[in-house]
Amino acid sequence: MKYKIGTMVELSTAGHKRQHNPDHVRTGFGIVTGHINSKPYPYQIMWFSKTHDSQDFVAKEYEIKRVKIPKSNKNKKNV
Repeated sequence: MKYKIGTMVELSTAGHKRQHNPDHVRTGFGIVTGHINSKPYPYQIMWFSKTHDSQDFVAKEYEIKRVKIPKSNKNKKNV
């Protein structure tokens, strides 16, 4: 599996295009809580959003991507 339990994810471009994904996952982020290879949607995710209560969500690998956390600016010098 590409994403391990505990990985922070968000919807990929392909995931946004899919009409079956509910509104509460179009914003916010999720944390992978499990995966079952034999299921059509193997990733189990707890999804968090400002506009909705946290909810369980299942997804295929191509529908999600890792959240990119911006690097800190504290080591950069002001020019």
